[in-house]
Amino acid sequence: MMQEVSLSDKDIVIYAIYVLGGYQIRVHTEDITLKCFEIASSRFSWTKYPQYPDIQPVRFALEKSKPLIVGSSERKSDSITGWRLTSEGIQWIKTNIDRIEKQLGKKQTPSQRLIDNRRIKTLINSKAFNKYSTDGDKSEISKAEITESIVCTINTKLEIIYERLDQLYSTADLLHQDKVKQYLDYCRMRFSK
Repeated sequence: MMQEVSLSDKDIVIYAIYVLGGYQIRVHTEDITLKCFEIASSRFSWTKYPQYPDIQPVRFALEKSKPLIVGSSERKSDSITGWRLTSEGIQWIKTNIDRIEKQLGKKQTPSQRLIDNRRIKTLINSKAFNKYSTDGDKSEISKAEITESIVCTINTKLEIIYERLDQLYSTADLLHQDKVKQYLDYCRMRFSK
């Protein structure tokens, strides 16, 4: 069990989202609950049956964290659900991760950093990114080339494309890849027309 000295529920919930990859993908409320229970079981468990995780404190912390996260915990068949860190949330994590991990005695696994680096490397090695690197905002990049660069197809729903762009932007932000962020802004602009 970890020390829970001065971490707030918000600290733990945002850290859990981050550890579960929520800076690039949406994370289900129940997965966040299990991670919070793993981190601080006495705060995220039932009172009478402390061996079980309690979703209520997680939901309260998610609601309090809304400027730093985006998403919902309800099931919706026509939209993407789950929680993801916003750009503000990523900045918050960058500022607070050392404090949180010091108290928890943890560090992010190297394997997750490798996955993040591979995703960005795939984008950087794409034909579309190379065109953008040469010509900037004046680039003539087809939507097919853009979708290929973000590992989608031209037939992918626009909602999924925007979600992928947000995921990659968050990863690029975390890895301090400003040129990649500029390219992803360009992609958003192209798909908005």
